[in-house]
Amino acid sequence: MVRKGNLTWAAVLLLTGLALAPILSLGAVLPVSAQNLRSEDLDVQFYRAETALKSGASVLEAKARIDRVLTARPNDAEALKLRSRILMSMDRYDDALRDAKRAVQLVPSDGEAYVILSEAARLAGDDHLAVESLDAAAERVMEDAEFHLRLSWNAALLGHLERSEAYARIALALDPERAAAYYQLARVFVQRDQLADAASTLARGLEQDLLDPVVILSDSLLAPLSTHEQLDGMLN
Repeated sequence: MVRKGNLTWAAVLLLTGLALAPILSLGAVLPVSAQNLRSEDLDVQFYRAETALKSGASVLEAKARIDRVLTARPNDAEALKLRSRILMSMDRYDDALRDAKRAVQLVPSDGEAYVILSEAARLAGDDHLAVESLDAAAERVMEDAEFHLRLSWNAALLGHLERSEAYARIALALDPERAAAYYQLARVFVQRDQLADAASTLARGLEQDLLDPVVILSDSLLAPLSTHEQLDGMLN
């Protein structure tokens, strides 16, 4: 099983027949308002850490800055989520998992926290928690296409292709013009050996000028579809 990799809830239940399982035994829960009281200096440290992570300029700088925030505010859920992402980028998966668990404990209504928890759990080798967290995240980010794409990607990496397809379908339904949703749904179909469905999905996106043939032809999963009859002449 692949572990590493860099993407209404009623619809998921209907498509997969899944039920939620308990995720964590929650500790003290802080009001969301209590999460947004950083000083100006700590806000600067937080956003510079986020920028450093996104740019890839210096993960060590990002870690040092977010550590300062959490030293002053150990119950800052947003900072815990950010440090979890930073730690994952440093291959420190157990530490990332610890921070993600704490973020969920502090704000159990936060869907992104569960997405990060699922990613950290998968990388730390806790597949059971990773799958449970996917379901909990989906329940909390029902109207967000981007998060459903992340859920689909992670479900595929966990080998749960039925879940992955369900999340990708929802992402596409939420944002029918999002190219990434077409690519991801087609990839899942290929992994499920549903090549006609994969080709049909790509054809719909190409017909609307949403997809780039170069992207399809450079993707190891999608490129073999170039000879499929439904894509005849569409990738030239």
